[in-house]
Amino acid sequence: SIDKALEPIEPQIDELPYYIKIAKKNCHFPSEHGLSKDQSAAVYIYTMEWGDTTLYRVLNKALRSENRQALTIWFPYLKLFDTALDQLPTVKEILWRGVPLDIGKNFTKNQLVTWWSVNSCSSSVDVIKTFLGNNKNSTLFLIEAVNGKRVSGYTEYENEDEIILRMGTQFRVKSNSLDHPNGSYVVHLIQVDDNDDGPLASSINEMHLTATASNKEALGKSFMLFF
Repeated sequence: SIDKALEPIEPQIDELPYYIKIAKKNCHFPSEHGLSKDQSAAVYIYTMEWGDTTLYRVLNKALRSENRQALTIWFPYLKLFDTALDQLPTVKEILWRGVPLDIGKNFTKNQLVTWWSVNSCSSSVDVIKTFLGNNKNSTLFLIEAVNGKRVSGYTEYENEDEIILRMGTQFRVKSNSLDHPNGSYVVHLIQVDDNDDGPLASSINEMHLTATASNKEALGKSFMLFF
């Protein structure tokens, strides 16, 4: 159950049982995609926002961490979350992601980039524009995705056309970033499709062997859009 899966995380997140209860109450169930209530709640709680210890913040910090133990306690939840995503529609389309920081200069043509955290994107650029607002030092990612997972209908925020890219997703940078005089960047990424969604534990193992310092720096400074 989601309660059992998140039990090891309770010391890190204040009032986690309360938020689990909310997720179970408000999640999309019954599911036309065959998700169990616990699976649906696992997706819903990932999209919830309640401050600095919001689950997605704590999880993605652990995914970017060098502390293997910090990841191990997340395995039960990640398995529940991952099996839920398996059952949701796969999308192959242009996605958008915004980061209110000028990290675009870190991306160069033909560079391979791996995002080890779970990443929320939108199929609507208007959502991203709203998120970024008038932030001058920002980076907009245009992503040619091949296996994003559509979570619309399963999230706390229904109007964001949200697509999730799983942890360990790899991209090739199409061209050098386009920089604007106001300090903002546009980065064109093409998802590398290896046709292999390997075991979750293997993906987490691999992340610490292949992550580059530049990727970690860029991702460490960014945070999830929408929230």
